[in-house]
Amino acid sequence: MDGFRVTYTIECAEAVALLSRERRALLERGLAILARDPYHKATAPIGTHEDNRKAQVAPGVLIEYVVAHAVMVVVVLTVFDESLYLLADNELGSGEDA
Repeated sequence: MDGFRVTYTIECAEAVALLSRERRALLERGLAILARDPYHKATAPIGTHEDNRKAQVAPGVLIEYVVAHAVMVVVVLTVFDESLYLLADNELGSGEDA
């Protein structure tokens, strides 16, 4: 077997369609790695069921997925927008409250 088939829930497919071309390419590269090994050491189980997993597949892109037979279903896609951080880069190490 070459790897697991990757599919999305409807909501995740809609979110993927809204990603920039660059971020979508990073997501697809990360998913290609996971398709070969959905239990990769960079992933973690969600709860007690080993087939419910999460992984940060690219900078600022976190997914939650389910492994079933030869299919990985991405059920949650979280994209972090760095422009929305409360702290600017120059404030991260200061230890003071804003």
